[in-house]
Amino acid sequence: MTEYRDPVTGYAIKRYTEGPERNAKLYFTCENFSLDDRHFFFMKQQLPGRTDGGCYRADVATGEITRITDDTFRGFATDREKNLGYTCKNETEVYQVDLTTAEMTKIGDLPAGGQITGHLTAANTGRIACSYHLANKIYALVIMDPGKEAEIVYQSDYRLGHAQICPTDENLIFYIHETEGDAFQRTWMCDVKEHYVRPYYVEHPNEWITHEVWAADGSEMAIMKLRGHVIVGDKDGRHFDEAGWSEQLLHPCLSRDKKWIVADRISYLGVTVQEGVVLIERATKKAKLIATTGSCKTGADHQHPSFNRKGDMVLFSNPDENGNAQVCTIALDQVMKEW
Repeated sequence: MTEYRDPVTGYAIKRYTEGPERNAKLYFTCENFSLDDRHFFFMKQQLPGRTDGGCYRADVATGEITRITDDTFRGFATDREKNLGYTCKNETEVYQVDLTTAEMTKIGDLPAGGQITGHLTAANTGRIACSYHLANKIYALVIMDPGKEAEIVYQSDYRLGHAQICPTDENLIFYIHETEGDAFQRTWMCDVKEHYVRPYYVEHPNEWITHEVWAADGSEMAIMKLRGHVIVGDKDGRHFDEAGWSEQLLHPCLSRDKKWIVADRISYLGVTVQEGVVLIERATKKAKLIATTGSCKTGADHQHPSFNRKGDMVLFSNPDENGNAQVCTIALDQVMKEW
């Protein structure tokens, strides 16, 4: 772990990893920290000829790093309310991880021959859900209840992704039609009990909606409308408000108290900017660049910023000189002194 001053914002930033491989924080659509905020989790890329890839845990205070899984595991994500993680081994075997001891327990299997198309997600009841590519090449939403077999609850010819079960309502699964670009209608909600799907944010011509995330309490979702408009909608998708704007934002994330949003600023669609991390206060819509970063080599190297559980720290990936993500944190007390 090293500490440096951001050359533009002047804030102190801690960097926990270095290459040559990618070391990327977990995706912003799940918790990245343990329940006590003592540790955060990141993924180390496995380079050819090496065997050290997988999920790692870092001590926020000391920088000490512990390996949690090897490279045979996929889709690692942490629970919203419990000190647990969830991951897949060999594509279909689902394991629960004790985030304190790193002990792993197999809890079930996903449909044979398929693979997840994102990370696992869990509701407060313990129900796990994911988007899935079945062995027959049909896309699906799959749930797994504690002690029960996995169940396919929806199938589609569309490529499904970014599936996120509502943290406080196991009956709702948000998902998208993944085009790797714009979509006529990207955002969807699946009602498991009633067996129907419906659009979440209904898109209008020339709108580009992308990168959505539940609030921790499941009452709202934050979505990005390019370029740089952060919109927050209610659970039912009936009411939406613009929560803030800044140029070239891409991935928005809500603090657990829903008062703050953090997002990355990225060069895209032909516009080049100083890439970095922007903090937004919802009450005032004030936006401030709090950290600058290198330029991302791939989508996996995006900054994907998110808050710790207390809301006083932001974790983000900072691409190094080769464009590979390296994990950093910024304490927000220094930002608030000047807010």
